[in-house]
Amino acid sequence: MARCETLIEAFAVGGVGKMLLWMIFAILTILLCGVAGVISKYALRSATTSTLVISSFIVIMPVSLFLLIYYTVVRGLEGVDPAYVALGLLSALFANLGFFLYFDSLERGPLLIVGPISSAYPAIIVVAAILVLGETLDPLQTLGVTMTMAGVVALLYLHGAAMGKMKCPRSALALAILAVISWGIWGIVLKAALRELDVILYLGLSTLVMPPLTLGYLKLRNRGKKIGIPKFSLPVILAIISVEVEQLGFFSETFAVSNGPASLVFPVVASYPVVTIIVAYAFLKERISLKEALLIIAVIGGIILLSTV
Repeated sequence: MARCETLIEAFAVGGVGKMLLWMIFAILTILLCGVAGVISKYALRSATTSTLVISSFIVIMPVSLFLLIYYTVVRGLEGVDPAYVALGLLSALFANLGFFLYFDSLERGPLLIVGPISSAYPAIIVVAAILVLGETLDPLQTLGVTMTMAGVVALLYLHGAAMGKMKCPRSALALAILAVISWGIWGIVLKAALRELDVILYLGLSTLVMPPLTLGYLKLRNRGKKIGIPKFSLPVILAIISVEVEQLGFFSETFAVSNGPASLVFPVVASYPVVTIIVAYAFLKERISLKEALLIIAVIGGIILLSTV
């Protein structure tokens, strides 16, 4: 399993003691992803998903390219298994595709519904981790998987009957579900890839994935129309900031996965909607019906149960 020894030593010197390193990164990810969703939603009031997708390319490419060059020059590629590189590329593809689908869903639907649905991807990862990686769950964690999936399905089919005024179009729900599936595939393939790949090399692989993925997604989304570069403006600045925060969360989550079991790390990380809801209520003035609130609580409650040891 890939480890970042320098970071581990740094935390140890700082007095962290016996606290699990993956939990530190998981908590950091919760904060970053929770805030990023609100910034993205605010940016989408004046910008489009295409702006966020292009911003992702602008933010990710320089960092990933630097990491790839650093690893290649300083550490070298000798002894790196091509099979695990292929897994890393596949994982990076689904990770970034999930972000694009999430942005599209967020543009069409309210954050307080799209966010919790998108955060349900750990259920897929937990099941796959048990079947593929041989990890195990206790009864409470099993109940958490059930609550999470049941809450997502209920939100998908019952949102129209909610008593509140907030509506979530079916297209937004469908895209959120696709994001869940994409991130689910990403998570389990990531855990398999990190058994042999160094985290730095894995993060650098996005350099090879982002150009074709970004171009292909924008072409498909814009139905083949010419792709324009957004003009520098406040919405574009917000889009870049939101993507930057999302990517910091992605890096932190990757480090957490490299140091902990997938069946625990991902469910803990996916509790970030708690932060999103608090910030959204404070700044976006979004409201939800009682039924929607109960279903979201069920999803988050399931995620909390998934993280029990």
